[in-house]
Amino acid sequence: MFSFLACSVRSWTTSYINGNLKAALNRHPSVRLLSVSTTVPSTTDSTDNNTDGPFLFNGTVAILEKGDHYVVVDKPSGVVCHHSDWSGSRKRKRLDRQPEVPILQRAREAVGERVNLIHRLDRGASGCLLLSLAKSDENGGNVTAILQDTMMKRTTKTYLALVRGEGILKGRNFRKEGWFRVDRPIKDEVGTLKNATSYFRFIAGQDNANGTLIDRPRASLVLARIETGRWHQIRKHLNGLSHPIIGDSSHGNSKTNREWRERWGLIPERTCLHLLHLQLPSTEACPQGISVTSSVAPDIMHMLQNHFLPDVLEEALTSLREEGLSLESSQESTVVKIQLELP
Repeated sequence: MFSFLACSVRSWTTSYINGNLKAALNRHPSVRLLSVSTTVPSTTDSTDNNTDGPFLFNGTVAILEKGDHYVVVDKPSGVVCHHSDWSGSRKRKRLDRQPEVPILQRAREAVGERVNLIHRLDRGASGCLLLSLAKSDENGGNVTAILQDTMMKRTTKTYLALVRGEGILKGRNFRKEGWFRVDRPIKDEVGTLKNATSYFRFIAGQDNANGTLIDRPRASLVLARIETGRWHQIRKHLNGLSHPIIGDSSHGNSKTNREWRERWGLIPERTCLHLLHLQLPSTEACPQGISVTSSVAPDIMHMLQNHFLPDVLEEALTSLREEGLSLESSQESTVVKIQLELP
């Protein structure tokens, strides 16, 4: 009953204009656009706030890779992975009558079947998100369990974080250290202290001459990988290095976040943490393995291009190339338009 429209768009990027996400031609990789609605929805998430009837949610889902048993989608910031009491997503719906649509539900609509989360990203974070196809667990299948076990033990997740500070703390220059390890126990959601190990590489940074250079922020770009998957682990460990993630309302700096919103283009509900690259080895669930990159989200790219010095960005790109990474994916993704009727 759905109509499918596919068109190849070479060299694209997206930018925020007056709060709306619009497509603009640039140097980014090609994208296929699919419509899965009988009507053409807008390019931004929206709800038809008709109090006399159901809500109509229009949005898109970017599919980075799809296998026989799994799908990797590009999670945008400001979207929860799933409904929970902790996130308050259902409470938000009751208060302002604007239903919140988790990425789990969006992905299900985009692929046309039930899916299961293999891991999670915070509401304000963005990037690669792996889900299993629920049908692969039927008739004795255990794909979800295989992928979750692989994700915990043998997966390399490389995050990119935009943080406050130029990469120097008490005479220690993080940018000269390459990858370094942080071992610091952190508390989980219920307050239990657990061991936590993270690895960081500060790939670029700039100062503002102690605030005298008012036209640029004091900030760094950091690559992060985790050995343990604790609650808010990257966010807590970076804050412990006095380089909190921009936009982190729980473990960051409220004054810094307010300044970035007012002066440097930080959008609402954004924590500047992006899962840039996801790599899984070959398993029964993914015989060819998984190696997928999510292009840095448009809002972060906008801040980098407009408020970072060119030589700082070049330093970051050089370091990324050394890691076999890039700010933009060379893989083709598929953007699926969805329309949901919500009670």
